[in-house]
Amino acid sequence: MNIGEKIKHLRLINKMTQEDVANQLFISRQVISKWELGNSLPNLTNLLALSKLFNVSIDSLLKEDSNLQNQIIKQSNYKRYWMMTYVYIYSLLTIIVILCCFVAVLLITKDIKTSDLKVIHSHFYKESDQTETLYIYSELKPFFSNYSGDYGFKIKEHEIDIHANRNSIPFKNKNVLFSIKKDISHGIDWEEKDVYIVDENNNKILIYNHKNKQLYYQKKVTE
Repeated sequence: MNIGEKIKHLRLINKMTQEDVANQLFISRQVISKWELGNSLPNLTNLLALSKLFNVSIDSLLKEDSNLQNQIIKQSNYKRYWMMTYVYIYSLLTIIVILCCFVAVLLITKDIKTSDLKVIHSHFYKESDQTETLYIYSELKPFFSNYSGDYGFKIKEHEIDIHANRNSIPFKNKNVLFSIKKDISHGIDWEEKDVYIVDENNNKILIYNHKNKQLYYQKKVTE
């Protein structure tokens, strides 16, 4: 007995019309008719509804109907395939979002602390126009750090403070170069002011002391 014959048999012994069964399953009467005539087969959802309606097991409905068994297997494999695909895509998107968030955090600009810097050397250099420029070479010590050339000055009465920023990208530029061109009209004059590298906590590295005309971190000259 195929599934169509079983549905008809169960319907009749339960004294139900095709319309009654259709109403219980929220489908059209024509669908029930096609099942009973063998023109179409119910899907797994409808089989579950039929087993509950007629109080029989799904196994008893599937028994002896190889076509329906094969269809159910295909539907099950299809659903399993799409479930695995969904899990894979969801996992991939989750990883991408996490990576994007991680990169975004690494790209956040932050203040270079004096503890982040290792000052290598400093020197004065006279340009072709005889203007004097102070160069300060340093390296970033943290592994997760990158310098992109973002720095500025704060001119005070007796100080020139250098502030700089970095991000946290590793394996990039650790070399930090500051250059200060003397500009007396704008207050950039180390003859009258000390030069410091300063961080947001007001920690300082003294580069030049104007009182004793001392430039620190100069390269040692070897004979």
